[in-house]
Amino acid sequence: MRPEKTIVTMCSMMLLAGVLAAQNTTPPANQQTPNQQPNATQQPYGTQQPNATEQQNREQANNNAGEQGQTLIDPGVIYNSRKPGEWIGKTVTLKNVMVQDTNDTGNFWVGSDNHHRLLIVKPTSNLELHSLRVHKGDVVTVTGDLQAASEVLADKTGAEKNSLHDAEKTSGVFLMANRVNISSSTSH
Repeated sequence: MRPEKTIVTMCSMMLLAGVLAAQNTTPPANQQTPNQQPNATQQPYGTQQPNATEQQNREQANNNAGEQGQTLIDPGVIYNSRKPGEWIGKTVTLKNVMVQDTNDTGNFWVGSDNHHRLLIVKPTSNLELHSLRVHKGDVVTVTGDLQAASEVLADKTGAEKNSLHDAEKTSGVFLMANRVNISSSTSH
């Protein structure tokens, strides 16, 4: 065999091997390749649709506000609840809510008016958080645990007795903050 024919034969064999390899590694039509975006009806390669039980378990886990908490954009979901006591012990994040009023201790209220609002208490044990001052009209994101409002908790929480009394009358709960971020401030 002549050297030119050997090279042509080897190139043909390599080309044929490449075509065969490509055919064996191409996923079926209902699966996606790594660089292909799935369409509306196509699931990513190696995944499957969850069955109804798995979906319900995920939704239940998302609804349990225990460790990770629940994010709300309207504190009225809590203070307008028929049973606000069901929120006690749950962790929530109130995202981008407006400060309705403040008090002398630096704690504040979020909500729509004096009768529809939620008290936010900053614990005295967290000096950095307790020293943070917000102003009426500020937009904040607050994370914390909901607790039953009672005047007897004033000494333990650092909240004013009058504020806890008002919280007890309005919603029956208050939020003990562990994080406060000011998104937009009215003070200059």
